Amino acid sequence: MSGEFLGEVTGAHGAAVRMAVVSVADQTVELLEYRNVQGERGSSRPYDPGFAHLAFEVDNIDGVITRIAEFGWTAQGTPQPIAGGTKVGTRVMYAVGPDGETIEFMEPPQG
Repeated sequence: MSGEFLGEVTGAHGAAVRMAVVSVADQTVELLEYRNVQGERGSSRPYDPGFAHLAFEVDNIDGVITRIAEFGWTAQGTPQPIAGGTKVGTRVMYAVGPDGETIEFMEPPQG
């Protein structure tokens, strides 16, 4: 995707976008990779205003840590169990990608 339409919608004039649409369990996620744009490189912190939060529920968070490392992602610490509430026992972890993007992974308790 590129051209005037993209520039008018996103403000990224002159950019090209590589897009993937992933559908799982009646949910659809659109993933965009902007190319040919000038911008500030760096990461946003997940607690900064305007930060978008994306979390995935996984069956094996330790396996995810190993797999994402192959693609340049870094786990932020070790998975931590939620101590109370409706998700008690769920292990959670943030990971940061090679371009500074952050994703949360959540592994519900087994059984």
